[in-house]
Amino acid sequence: MMKNMRKRFEEMTADELRKATVEFDRALPVEHDGLPGRPMNSKEQQRWNRTKKKIGRPRIGNGVKRVMISLEAQLLKETDAFARKNHLNRSQLIAAGLRQFIAG
Repeated sequence: MMKNMRKRFEEMTADELRKATVEFDRALPVEHDGLPGRPMNSKEQQRWNRTKKKIGRPRIGNGVKRVMISLEAQLLKETDAFARKNHLNRSQLIAAGLRQFIAG
């Protein structure tokens, strides 16, 4: 019913609002577990499982570990400027520097 109406909600009378929103007044169906909705079918479950795998940061190598380090303020500014100029983020730049340092 709402699709055919051209008035904005704030311009409607109380009666018009009641008619326009009647579809939202019905209760949701309740399943055997007492929750509204229905269980996912197998296609929906597969899609959800694929989506779930993509949530969070991408896995790199054996995963990542967050560490807190202290840097001089000026060194941090230079690091960020260099990273920005070279299209890297701070973590990528520090990781590359550590790999190079370890390699000798």
